[in-house]
Amino acid sequence: MSDKPTPKQKKARPKWLTILWIIFKIIRIPVLCVLAVYIGLWVGYTKLGHQPAGEIFHMSTWRHLYDLVFAN
Repeated sequence: MSDKPTPKQKKARPKWLTILWIIFKIIRIPVLCVLAVYIGLWVGYTKLGHQPAGEIFHMSTWRHLYDLVFAN
């Protein structure tokens, strides 16, 4: 007789849970990237620039910034 413990068998996951886990693994990096960009915009524009946070989503704000950066 051997003194080694027998390995426990893993429970089989339901198919829907496996699919949901795969989708989560694929989606998490892009979601984290978008979240990091939003947090960076918020910190830079509101905390460092002392501007209202709602202006982050206005296209005119970013058009003005683009014109400032790429002006001749």
